[in-house]
Amino acid sequence: MSILPFYGATDPESFAIERAAMDRAGRVVERLDQVLPRNAMVLDVGAGDGFVAGRLARPDRHVLALEPSEGMLAQRRPADGVSWVRAEAGALPFADASVNAAYATWAYFFPSSMDPTRGLAELHRVVEPGGPIVLVANAGDDELTGLGTASGGEPATWFTDRGFTTEIVDTEFVFADVDEARRLLSRYLGGAQHVPDPVPLTLSHRVLVAVARAQGPADIRVRGMRLDEAERVGRLTLEAYDRFGRIEGDYRDFLADPLRRLDTSTAVLVAEHAGEVVGTVTYVLPGDGEWEGPAERPGDCAFRVLAVDPDAQGRGVGPRLVAACRERAGEEGRQRMFISSMGWMERAHRMYEAAGFVRRPDLDVMFPGGVGVIFTLDLSDTAAEHFPPPGPVPSEPPWYAEAWAP
Repeated sequence: MSILPFYGATDPESFAIERAAMDRAGRVVERLDQVLPRNAMVLDVGAGDGFVAGRLARPDRHVLALEPSEGMLAQRRPADGVSWVRAEAGALPFADASVNAAYATWAYFFPSSMDPTRGLAELHRVVEPGGPIVLVANAGDDELTGLGTASGGEPATWFTDRGFTTEIVDTEFVFADVDEARRLLSRYLGGAQHVPDPVPLTLSHRVLVAVARAQGPADIRVRGMRLDEAERVGRLTLEAYDRFGRIEGDYRDFLADPLRRLDTSTAVLVAEHAGEVVGTVTYVLPGDGEWEGPAERPGDCAFRVLAVDPDAQGRGVGPRLVAACRERAGEEGRQRMFISSMGWMERAHRMYEAAGFVRRPDLDVMFPGGVGVIFTLDLSDTAAEHFPPPGPVPSEPPWYAEAWAP
């Protein structure tokens, strides 16, 4: 048994208890108020019901509350100086440098349980250069997280490695009565049997506050691969794929050899940042040796082998490579882009969906390494006139060699 790695009561009654109890003295909000600028537009990432946003809004500070959950939006608190938008942290619907600062309080940035680098890259993009980015998380090693077997804290090194300065704010969970404490702690700890007796009404809570200055969007250039860059491209491709689990066999040899792809595709592209190659993608058209898919084509362009150097992930490299393929396809008058991806590459799937791609489970296939999931993206208003409509979804994906046989 361990305490949840972050707080997230979602039913209205528990949520109300949580909001009233956590940081009852307002020390975290006080610290945020000191760091965030006045005469400013400030973005609240994962605003929940707007509890913090309402406390930080001022006549000279407008808070833009961003929340992906429809359920949370239904519980939002009306407040002067707060505007709402439904969106996700990894795909912010704002222009570059369009807000003056941003913060997140116990939302999205949980490096102990997920990889939030894409969301961080988005914050660096939308906050004006030099503006503060403030992330609030559990520090752990306190009475609250000590109720479980885990520390409950996020790794401070994740923040410091990315240019944040960190500090600890000591605050408390303070419950109004035993019934409230028992209800919320039962939820955190996975059942009433885990709540200590006597039920505590006050629990110390150490909070990590991390502050960085926005760097602006990464300056990424996409161009064709040079022959002398093949070794670098092959190496970063393997490193990127190996983060999901080591690839073996013939496919590993294929990933490591971009020169082979160069001879059998329309283009092998690279992303360059600060003079260094940090990503790659292979752009293909029907008739290319690297084209893959059913004989009755679901699209007239595609990309394969999208890879970003692990050290450069979270800077927007992947979306820039996808955009470069879309731009090229648009210039050529293509109608629909088709891509296949391994089922376990969920982070890539989120990026594709943020870029407008649509899942096509009727086209999924089985590869030697697992299920290949299919996405398509219409590039024109008439794309549907050029390709077969979606068909029935099979109970099990067919073997790719059979499904794609000419």
